[in-house]
Formats: sequence, C-alpha cells, structure tokens
Amino acid sequence: MDYMRTEFQANLGSEQEERSTISESGSCGSYDQQPSFADEHGLMELLEGDKAYDLIYRNCKSALGDQCELLSILRNGFRTVGSRAKLKSFQVFQEAVEMKHAGDGGSNKARVKYGWCAVKKTELKSVLEYGFSQPRNDGSYGRGLYLSPDNALLECMKDSAEESEDGMRFLLLSRVILGKSEIVPRGSTQSCPSSPEFDSGVDDLLSPSKYIVWSTHMNTHVLPEFLVCIKAPLNFNRSVKRLRSPWMAFPVLIKALSKVLPPSQILIIQKYYKDQQNRRISRSELIQRVRCITGDKLLVHIIKAFGHKAQR
Repeated sequence: MDYMRTEFQANLGSEQEERSTISESGSCGSYDQQPSFADEHGLMELLEGDKAYDLIYRNCKSALGDQCELLSILRNGFRTVGSRAKLKSFQVFQEAVEMKHAGDGGSNKARVKYGWCAVKKTELKSVLEYGFSQPRNDGSYGRGLYLSPDNALLECMKDSAEESEDGMRFLLLSRVILGKSEIVPRGSTQSCPSSPEFDSGVDDLLSPSKYIVWSTHMNTHVLPEFLVCIKAPLNFNRSVKRLRSPWMAFPVLIKALSKVLPPSQILIIQKYYKDQQNRRISRSELIQRVRCITGDKLLVHIIKAFGHKAQR
C-alpha cells in the first residue's frame, strides 16, 4: 500500500496545510487520558476522512477484523530538532541508495516500503526523537530491527507482547529503505550486509514476512511516520499462534469447512486462498480473513476434529 502518495507525506514546509486536515491535540484513546499525548510525542492525530487515516484504517481492519479496537492513528509531525534531523538523514540516505543502484533500472531504486514494528509506550518518545537503540526481537535473523510488511500487520501483532493487562499495543508504521535485499536464513548471526551489493535482508525474496534492517542501518534507513494505538484481547497472541499451526493444509481445511459453511462463504475462502497462492495477500492475512468468516470457535473445532485425520 502506497501511503507516500497521500497528502500527509512528511514535508518540512507543509505544516499550515496539515493543520487544516488533522488535529494536533488528539490523545491516544482513553488509555492515556491526557490530551497532550500527541504534543508530548511530537505527533498529530489523524481524523476519519483523512486519506492517510482511511488507508491505514482499512489495512488494520482487513488484517485484524473486529477482534482489536483501533483507538487512534497519529502522524509524526517532525517538530523537534532531533526528529527533523532524522527526516533529513533519511532523505540523504534514500538519495544515496538510489545513486548506488542507478544502473539497476526501475524508478524506485531505493525500494522504499512501509513496515510495522511494535514499541513500548515507555520507549516511544525516545525512538521518535533519537531513534532505535535496542531492537526487541529474538535475534533469529541476525542483529537488527525486524519490521513486518504493511500488508502483514498480523505478523507484527503476533510478535509483539501486551503492554499491560488491558492489551494495549503501540505500532509504528515506518518508511523503510530496502534497496537491494538479500535472503537471511533463520539462525543467522549477521549484523551488517554480507557485501556492499546489499542494503537490507528479508526472510523470503518473493513474499517476505520480515524486513531485516541491520543495526548499522536502523537509524538511517527507517523513518517512523505513523503511530497506531490498538487494544487487543488478552489471548490474542496465543490465538494467532494456535491458528497458524501448519499441521493442517489449507485445501484440507477448506474441504472440512465446506461440510458446515454455505457455498457462498466457501467461495470467498477459496478466493482468499487463491490470492495468497498468487502472493496478492500474505499468509497471515489469509488466516485472519478466514477467522473473520468462520469465527475462532468453529475454526479450532474443525482443526481439532479433522487435523490429525488429514495427516494420516
């Protein structure tokens, strides 16, 4: 999804125009209950009807359905000296990567994409002002910051932990300079590009679920642009991981569901599965869409009832 084509693309000279379409005094839902949350973090709350808001809202609802409550969407205002310096730095490095790959053809030589990563509320202000210091991940793909593609929000949610007992999550949607990516296998101890040819890593070249930005690049090649505040059910992570179990193939699942669901819903599920096979949507998005149709209770029952039988 191309958020960069919205009127809310970061621009140092467009503050007056932005003030006419967004609120600068928004709070992050009822969680913080402080009207100065946005100003304190240098953020501006987007409102319904705003192009960027509508794109992000549809993306979130498509991935998460009605299981999570989307409290607010805020945009980085780049108001402080530090954040403005980060914006300038990002633009310089984007130009540098474009020049580096000038002979590769294509118009987006820097391959700037959008990616999700979760942050703690306590570290949010520091990340926006100074950048990332210590990526919170298991290191399974080397030393760096892992982001989920913008169409794989469920991956980001699955890997994030609850902020508190009420299930609050703070998700940054950032611009990412990928340049030329290399495959990074699970278990890698890599901490920088394997050669000057590469700029970033991915877990899969054709359908990545992780963008890997090395620790040497994470504060020059990643620019946090939006913050999404979400409240998730307390069992959300466990439910997602359980339903992602690979021990029942999707064709088998569809066949089992056809015994209990009307043909119209089966046709929709088959279409989603075909879209995933053609890499139009991610696997995590496919799973979420199926969950929205079937409901977790029925889906778990089908998997338990037919899963072991299908493996025989």
